[in-house]
Amino acid sequence: MNKFKLYFFLFCCTAVIFSCNQSDSADEVPIRDFDEQYADDMALIEDYLNTHSVKIEADDEVTIAKISETNTLPSIMSLYESESYPKLLKKSFEIDEKTYEIYYLKLREDNSNTSSVSPSRADGVLTSYRGSYLSYETEVINEGEENEETITTLNTTLFEYTPNPVDYFFLDTTIRGWREILPLFKTGNSITNEGQPTSYTDFGFGVIFIPSGFGYFNRGQSSSSGVTIPSYSPLMFTFKLLDVKLGDQDADGIKSNDEDLNHDGDFTNDDTDGDDIQNLYDTDDDGDGFYTRYEVIINEDGSVTYIDRNENGVPDYLEADQHP
Repeated sequence: MNKFKLYFFLFCCTAVIFSCNQSDSADEVPIRDFDEQYADDMALIEDYLNTHSVKIEADDEVTIAKISETNTLPSIMSLYESESYPKLLKKSFEIDEKTYEIYYLKLREDNSNTSSVSPSRADGVLTSYRGSYLSYETEVINEGEENEETITTLNTTLFEYTPNPVDYFFLDTTIRGWREILPLFKTGNSITNEGQPTSYTDFGFGVIFIPSGFGYFNRGQSSSSGVTIPSYSPLMFTFKLLDVKLGDQDADGIKSNDEDLNHDGDFTNDDTDGDDIQNLYDTDDDGDGFYTRYEVIINEDGSVTYIDRNENGVPDYLEADQHP
């Protein structure tokens, strides 16, 4: 991946967790060295994990609180790779031959129901979530006096809370922290009664701790609550993965999951015709001038029958010399 693609991939920002253009940003400051900022963010996040505890309350609510004389629960960091839940884990991934990590909490075991699914990076998710940013605040006590003292406090500031989501959003439009971690969770069970809202149980339930480079980096953001997220802020999201909707970004009838031809979970390396348009966004995957949707059969139930006229094992929509 070249440097331009790396910066574009990392620094795309979101209004809350969604992609946006520069005009949507509350502020933009000069770009710091990415790796230095990542190291600073991870140190702040690990400080938070070492000094705070987590407790699951009734009605699937979670409380994260600072450890104190009145709160003697174990630290979140002590739950790292625990044999039971809650369990703190790390997702590692490579960008430009460098390895980065994101901490996340799994608050309970994945649902074992066969209907439970994990989203891909191209799927839509219905999530209830609470977003906060982490920061150090410094206060000078008795400034200018002999007993002057500087106190540094680690704070969290709530900027978004969506307890009852209505709309699905697609992970390919979100910040990278979401794209990396949400696919590691599964949906639960749903019950729908006529005239009543759908209820969900045993859904994926977790917390993500995101270094700023996989959030908004040097671009501050204005949230719908009116709170501005400062530049270079590590983020924390508590979320409930309620439901998943399979994506079809190019509306060619083939679910985007099935356009990941090598099944590696990375949609950036699937470009059959080499036109620099990934297959999940390409309406003509093989570049033969015929739309993909007319080189397959879309059945009434939405499933796809792949046409292979020369019976060589390559579907026509992926083979330029085979078309209607």
